[in-house]
Amino acid sequence: MRVALINEGTYPYVQGGVSTWCDQLVRGLSEVTWHLVTIVGPATVKPVVQLSDNVASLTPVPIWDASKAPRRRRDDAAARMCTGMLGESSGHAQLFREALRELAMMRRDERRRGCGDCLANAATCVRHGLIGRHPLLGVPLAELLLDAWAQAQAGGADLPRLTLREADEAAVLIEHAVRPLAAVLPPVDVCHANANGLSSLVALAAKWRFRVPFLMTEHGVYLRERYLSAGDLSAGVKVALLRFHRALARLAYAEADLIAPVSGFNQRWEERHGADPARIAVIPNGIDPQRFPPLPEEPAVPTISWVGRIDPLKDLETLIQAMAVVRERLPNAQLHLAGPVPAGNEDYARLCYSLVAQLGLDASVNFAGPVSSSREAFQAGHVAALSSISEGMPYTVMEAMMCARPTISTDVGGVAEMVGDAGLVVPPRDPVAFGNACLRLLCDPGLRSDLARRGRDRALELFTLNRCLDAYRQRYGSLAVVA
Repeated sequence: MRVALINEGTYPYVQGGVSTWCDQLVRGLSEVTWHLVTIVGPATVKPVVQLSDNVASLTPVPIWDASKAPRRRRDDAAARMCTGMLGESSGHAQLFREALRELAMMRRDERRRGCGDCLANAATCVRHGLIGRHPLLGVPLAELLLDAWAQAQAGGADLPRLTLREADEAAVLIEHAVRPLAAVLPPVDVCHANANGLSSLVALAAKWRFRVPFLMTEHGVYLRERYLSAGDLSAGVKVALLRFHRALARLAYAEADLIAPVSGFNQRWEERHGADPARIAVIPNGIDPQRFPPLPEEPAVPTISWVGRIDPLKDLETLIQAMAVVRERLPNAQLHLAGPVPAGNEDYARLCYSLVAQLGLDASVNFAGPVSSSREAFQAGHVAALSSISEGMPYTVMEAMMCARPTISTDVGGVAEMVGDAGLVVPPRDPVAFGNACLRLLCDPGLRSDLARRGRDRALELFTLNRCLDAYRQRYGSLAVVA
């Protein structure tokens, strides 16, 4: 079995989170020959994870390198075929003109195919050497976007103003986003994208070109996270970019041969955006119980522990503000934050440091940096906290449960269904509710003990690594047989 595992910006270039899931899958399914495909920013990034022997290749797909000139040599028969489809560059531009017009007109509840047809034809032309390494090379995308915008507004579409500068900005972002269409994969039996969006674009291209079956796993909700991260864009750029991502996400849901979300929350989102329920199978994440035995002792000082990357989606501001609520009742309480500051998140980290100082919590909040294991972070606290505003099925909560540490989590993604009655769940972005939940556990040893036991039992029943690996082994086999 040859599987292309496709991801965006994670394995093997960063550690933790989705990279943990990737590494478990690759090492756990030792009988599979893996071809790793990772969408990266520049081509200069270096892997940080030591790859196992069953990894046959690693293909980085840089999307922020400079554009390259079209390839000059091409097969004449293929050229004639694609010329008939696209009419060379003018026809290629016309397809994108029509697709962009559809995007501009599209309401939230509409599902249109024009964008998919356009991307499929672009993928075919990339394969035959007609339009170079980048699918939109030579297409006047900003002009097409302005034309589509004006026509949609004339047709009654409720759109914000789009200036030439904004059209240029949106065009750059969309052009770089479609570059994964040009990724060249070795021969494989299955393409497995570990997210919607750009990862799925690679799998879509392989399906369109070579009929390779396409499996998608969603950990978080890719489209929702695009909405959450678009806050700094102007209104026109935001609408153009988010409509592109929405069309791409719906296209991937429609084209995937199997969708394997990690939770029912993801499944509901997928069905809402057009995925066929018959092609969805929830496969929860799993962990090895031997790596996370129960923690037998608690620290002497009341402590809340958190582990993860310092990132806006983790919403550490809410957790820090919740700590101020806790300190009003437990002046000696501590907050232990363990995890790295990823490149690009330095400003967010400084915001968190500033908030700690502003609230007078310098002696109460410890930024401990990266740890070799989340168990080390959980050992420092009485309870494990998760304050995120977006998650799929977070490993840190699952690992805390396996370690028999009671959890307090925000009600996002699949967290509530994962925790069940074995932990406390509060609304996101509510520091008072979060702080009161922390106080409830820190002040009640009996409740902590009960939730710790229930959490461990639930994790052993539902979230073991072997259960997860067996499910993917079976799905790979069934997809390859059908193909």
